Order: sequence, then C-alpha cells, then structure tokens
Amino acid sequence: MDSNPLSFGCIILMNMCLTAPVHEKLQTGAKVAVKYPNSKFYAVDFTTQNSNNDNITFISCDIYQILPFPDNEFDYVFSRDKTDFFAKDKFQGFLFEIFRILKPGGWLEIDHSFPDNDDAHGSAVTRLSAAYASWHKERGIDFDFIIYLEDYLQMTGKAEVISSQIVKLPPGDDYSEEFICEAGSYYINLMKEFLAPYMGISFEEYERLSSEIENERARQW
Repeated sequence: MDSNPLSFGCIILMNMCLTAPVHEKLQTGAKVAVKYPNSKFYAVDFTTQNSNNDNITFISCDIYQILPFPDNEFDYVFSRDKTDFFAKDKFQGFLFEIFRILKPGGWLEIDHSFPDNDDAHGSAVTRLSAAYASWHKERGIDFDFIIYLEDYLQMTGKAEVISSQIVKLPPGDDYSEEFICEAGSYYINLMKEFLAPYMGISFEEYERLSSEIENERARQW
C-alpha cells in the first residue's frame, strides 16, 4: 500500500518565482501534479502561468499582504527565494502568514540561494555580488539571517520540528551547471533596472559586466 500522503490527496502551495525561464522550476511541480492527481497544487507569484493540469492553479498576489487563502488550508507549503524581498522585521510576519494557512501538522519547506565568498570567483562576479549584497543591506535585507532561519522559525512558536541544511552546489554536475547558469543569467538581467543605477554605471556597461560573468563561469566550469 502506498503510504505517501500525496497519493491520497493533499493541498500544496508553491510560493516561488515562476516567471523565470528556468523550466525545471515549473516542470518539477507539474510532474508531481501529474503523478498525484488526487492532490491540489497552488502556485503563487506576481504573474500567472497557464497549465494543462486540472489540479494546478496559478494565482497572482502581493506576498506583502495577507495571502488569499483561509486558515489551515494547506498540507505543505514550499517557498523559494522569497527572503530577498523582506527586511528582518517583515520576514517574521511572512512566516506567521504561512503558518496561518498551513494545517496543524503540515509541512513548510523554505529554499533560498545566496552568494558565497569563494575566492575562486572572477572579478566580475565579485563586483556584482558586492553591489547586490550592499543594495539589499541598505534596505534592511541581510542575507545572514537565512543562516539563522531556525531561530526565526522558533520565534514564531508555531514550528514543532525544525531542520535546516546549507548546501554548496559544486560545479561540474550537468544538471546543476545548466540550472545555475540559466537561473543566474535570468536574475542578473532582472536586476539591471535597479542595480545598474545603484552601481553608477550605464545599462550598456552592466550588460558587458553580465557577459563577463558568463565568461568567468564558463572558464570555471
């Protein structure tokens, strides 16, 4: 007998950046939805996508506001890279909102990527990473608090079991290399509108910097 609760039917919220042209992000959720037709999947982003699967619903909403779901609605919530949008004093409210819509005994998974300080990075990556971190820090968004995520979860008083892991993806793996390159290029281009003026450079210079980063990654991998 299949003991997987997805087989019997669960309600899952995927809170992630679905607008990125990183097909694995969407395909993963879609594949799970096809495999478990008895479960319902909701994907939240600032824009919506289309799906041929009847058990996937895309919802556009502002995550700074109350999420458009009733209390105790979801068995599982997956949040990807939303910590980039919250200062420390606001992130706690986001966690409380997630716990509000999560069923008692439900599961919350938070996935977040952040730049490391690897000396092997080239000058272009180092320059952009420093500007990226500085821009966020000036707005009260400090990536260090991701390392202390367990403490933030404990402060809610809502989490019964907490487990966390920091993983450094090594270069050379075919899947991670393709995924990271595609996602990285997308996010670098997405940040151009606010990061180029912050760095005091033109959009053209920013695009040249982006090309240098791609070349550095190609040489490293």
